Amino acid sequence: MICDLDPRESVGIKEPQLIIPSAHSHWSLTKNMSLFETLSIAALAATSSFGLVACGGNDGGGGSNADAGDLVETHTKYVVDELTIPASTSEAGQVALDLDGDGIGDNALGGLLGALSSTAGLDLQTGVDEQLVAGDFVLLASVKAQDLENANDVGTYIFFGDNPTPAACTDVLDLTTCGKHLDGFGSFDIAANSPSDAVIVGTLASGSLTAGPGSVSIELPLGAAAIQLDLIAAHIDVSVSANGLSSGKLGGAITEADVDSVLMPAVQELIASLIAENCTPAGDDCGCVTGSSGEQVLSFFDTNNDCEIPLAELDENGLIDATIGNPDLDLLDADGNFNPNVDGVDDSLSVAVGFNAVSAVFDIPAGI
Repeated sequence: MICDLDPRESVGIKEPQLIIPSAHSHWSLTKNMSLFETLSIAALAATSSFGLVACGGNDGGGGSNADAGDLVETHTKYVVDELTIPASTSEAGQVALDLDGDGIGDNALGGLLGALSSTAGLDLQTGVDEQLVAGDFVLLASVKAQDLENANDVGTYIFFGDNPTPAACTDVLDLTTCGKHLDGFGSFDIAANSPSDAVIVGTLASGSLTAGPGSVSIELPLGAAAIQLDLIAAHIDVSVSANGLSSGKLGGAITEADVDSVLMPAVQELIASLIAENCTPAGDDCGCVTGSSGEQVLSFFDTNNDCEIPLAELDENGLIDATIGNPDLDLLDADGNFNPNVDGVDDSLSVAVGFNAVSAVFDIPAGI
C-alpha cells in the first residue's frame, strides 16, 4: 500500500564562450570565460528570478523511463525551501548535469547568468529567496521508493503546490515574517492546474538519487512577468532522507522553438521595463540614470539610438545571437523526437539550478 510520511558531486560544465556566429552557424558556450567579463548586458538579469513548477511526463522529452506508478512503495513528501541560481561560472558547473550523454555537464543558461552575476556584481539570488519565502511559488515533490537508501525504479514526482498551512507570511508586507510554511511541518494542497504525471525515474544508492531523463518546467519571473519554460531531458541528482532533500540539482533543456517564442519576448519585455524605470527620453537624449541598468542595456542593444529596443532589434543583436539566441545541445532528431546527438543540429538550450527541500504534508493523487 502507499503510506504518507510527515515530518553528487559536481560535474564539469562546458564553460561559456562568446562566438559570434554566421547566419547559418550554431553556438556553444564552451571556453574562455574572459570574454564575458566585458559584458554589461548583465542588466538583463538584474531583476530576474527563478521558480520551479512541474509539468507532465516521465518520457524524458522522448526518453523511456520505468513506470513508477506501478511500483508498490512509499511516498515520502517534500516542499522546496531553497532554490539556488548560479552566481558564477563555478557555481553553474556545480549544478550542471549531463543531458546529452557526452559525459560533460550542461548548463549554458546558468553559466551565462553566473558570468553576468559575478562580473557585474548582480544579486540574482535575493529575488529568488524573497519569492520563495513569500509563497509566490510552491514546488512539491514526492520520492516513491521501497527504501530511501538503496532502491531501483524510484519515482520522483513533482507538483504545483497551493494553500499552505500555516500561511507563508504573518504579515505579507514584511518578508521577515515569511517562510512559515517551510519549517518542515507545513501542509499543502496540490494546485488544481498541477499535472500528476510529472515524474522522473531513477536509482537510489546510499541515499543518493540519480534520475532522468524526464520532463519538468521552470517558472521564470523576469521583472513583473513570469514565463514557463518546459524542459526536455530533465535530470535530478539529490541526496535523500526521510526529513529532506539536500544538495539537489535539477537540469533540463529548452527547445529552440521555446527560446524564440517564450524566452526572447520575455527578455525584450524585461529590457523595456528597465528602460522605463531608469530612463526618461527627451529628444536625442535617452535621459538614463548614470550607470543604471537601463543605460547599460541601451548601450549594447539600441543600435539606432532611438531609446527603444523592440524584439526585432534585440533578435538581430550579435551578443544575443551568440548567447541565449542559439542552442547548445543536439537533443532532438529531424522529426522532433528526443534522440540525442543524431542529426548533428543543436536544437536545445541547457539550464540547471540547485535546490533543497524539507518535509511536507499533502495528499498524493490517486493512481500513483
